Amino acid sequence: MTHESGVLLGLPQGHGEREAGAAATRSLFTIGEIAREFGFTLRALRFYEEKGLISPRRNGNRRLYSAEDRQRLEIIANGKKIGMPLDDIHEILRAGSANDDTPMIRVALEKATARLDALEAEKAQVESFTREALKLIDGLNKKLSDKASAVAG
Repeated sequence: MTHESGVLLGLPQGHGEREAGAAATRSLFTIGEIAREFGFTLRALRFYEEKGLISPRRNGNRRLYSAEDRQRLEIIANGKKIGMPLDDIHEILRAGSANDDTPMIRVALEKATARLDALEAEKAQVESFTREALKLIDGLNKKLSDKASAVAG
């Protein structure tokens, strides 16, 4: 898997340049370093490990994350930013290989496009609910106004 796979889900260029520079000179990172870099809680990182999304090495009780784990976490973070289901993120990660990330890019594109379609549908539904709520509020205000006029008159 190449470092470019970190941009699969729209990671802005320049994201984590300081961390990426550090990653180029280091091969292993602690759970605290990874948590700070990606904004994940320690519990979330352990959860991703339990789900098989990442596989940090162990040194006694310490988890040590590789450059590949960092790349996988970039993909997870970007998927989370758009509300992508964890199953879809897992599918993207399974599509990758050390030699060619083209299948991963294709799956990521498919999943990101599907997520965008779902978000657009949700947006349309919220807009419809908003219109209906405004109609209801207008009708209720009118009823109150009519009752107040009848009592005053």
